[in-house]
Formats: sequence, C-alpha cells, structure tokens
Amino acid sequence: MKKILAIVAVALACLGMVSCNENILPDGADTNSVRLSVSPEPGTIPAAGADFEAVVIVHQGVSLNVDWTVSVDGEPAWLSVSTKQITTSFTGTYAGDDTEVVQNGIACTVAPNLTGKKRSATLRFTVANGASAVYTINQSK
Repeated sequence: MKKILAIVAVALACLGMVSCNENILPDGADTNSVRLSVSPEPGTIPAAGADFEAVVIVHQGVSLNVDWTVSVDGEPAWLSVSTKQITTSFTGTYAGDDTEVVQNGIACTVAPNLTGKKRSATLRFTVANGASAVYTINQSK
C-alpha cells in the first residue's frame, strides 16, 4: 500500500511540474505593443549640436529586451544615428562585486542648429514583426 501511495504522490508531483511549464496568457493579453527605454535620456539638444550615446531597451508585449533596429523618420540631414554596443560599469557594495554589462544602444550626432527655430526628429525602433515605438529628439534654436 505504501508503494502505491508513493507512486501516486510522485505522479501527482510530476503532473504539477508539467503544468507549471505551460506559457498561458490570459485572453486579450497585449503581445504586440512595443515599449522602450532610452538611458540616459539626452534631454533637449543645445543649438550648438552634440554627440550622445544611450542604452536602448525595447520590450514587446510580455517579451523583454527584444532585438530592434533604429531609423530616423524623414532622414533629416542634421541627425545621424547608428547602433552601438555600450558597456556600463557597476560598482558593487562588497569587494569583488564590480561588474560590466554590455547592452545595445545608439550613438547620435546632432549638427548645429542654424535655422533660428526649434527642430525635432523621430527615432523609430522597430522589432521583428514590424511593430515599432518612437522616441523624439528635440534641439533648441
């Protein structure tokens, strides 16, 4: 009798583990919208122009840190953007806790603004299925 109870207990435990591995999303779950984080945010670029780099993290639905490409809507001549691997160093609390993390990011060059007017450009971050999220770069006059 003890053997039968042990076998039943093991079978139930295995069944429980199998059911925990299922990836079940509730009806109506958002699996397509794209969200992004740009860090550090460049703020408003001065009229004199500037170069900056930022880590970009893109999430789509429940998928975290998905691959992306970047483009600039309208391809203005005053802004160039390229992808770049950015290494960030973190200092730990204890000796030996220091670490470096390599993340996907962008490198931007913004030319001086000689127009006398504020200007802006839209960076478009696109994921594999064609969905995208935008980030606006503003430059003062």
